[in-house]
Amino acid sequence: MTLLRPIIIAIAATSLSVFTVPAAKAQSDASDPYGKTASQVSATSEKGFYATVGLGGAWPQNVTGNTTILGVGVNGSYGLGGGFSGEIGAGYDFGPVRTELTYAYTGATINSLTLTALGASGSATINNGSVSTNSVLVSAYVDIPTKSKFTPYVGGGLGYTNVGWGAYSASAFGATLTQQSGSQGVLGYQAKLGVTYQASAKADVFVEGTYQGSSGFSVDTVNYDSLSAFGARVGARYRF
Repeated sequence: MTLLRPIIIAIAATSLSVFTVPAAKAQSDASDPYGKTASQVSATSEKGFYATVGLGGAWPQNVTGNTTILGVGVNGSYGLGGGFSGEIGAGYDFGPVRTELTYAYTGATINSLTLTALGASGSATINNGSVSTNSVLVSAYVDIPTKSKFTPYVGGGLGYTNVGWGAYSASAFGATLTQQSGSQGVLGYQAKLGVTYQASAKADVFVEGTYQGSSGFSVDTVNYDSLSAFGARVGARYRF
């Protein structure tokens, strides 16, 4: 009996170690259901404030305008060229939903102008035409969870947009017309579709497609219809 006691103790210790390792592994797997570390799981669902910045380009759609010259109604169709687009601001992550307050800028050029007056149409030569928008927007986004570091999202927002129309001259029908520069504050809006990649516990990078627009506006004596632009940006968010 004295000889069996050490053998029984040894067998019991070996059995305990065999059952302890799988239990520890099972516990680790339970805290890491998607094959990520505990810090990655925590970061993915982390709530709180963050800063965001995005840079890219925007391609405005053609815009129409109308005015009266010497009692004659004149309509114009403006062909706009693409330009720089950027957005910076701060947000709060509630979990699957995020909200942001951002400042956004887009720039464009006036590449062409077709004028119609008294039933006749003609192309005008444009000199130094430009358009810009400066917007302050409140937006909301829904993050679609996945079992990876990639998170698609969709959302949009409303706010204030100041549309700036640069001075230009247009030559048509044997005459040169001059448009004065000016700006007007109107309703602005945007929509986005993008995907985020979790680069670290605190930082995300993203790529997104954008649609940004404003209601109609007036500059000098010309009344313009709504302005809109498609765009694309890459950017980053940093969580505090």
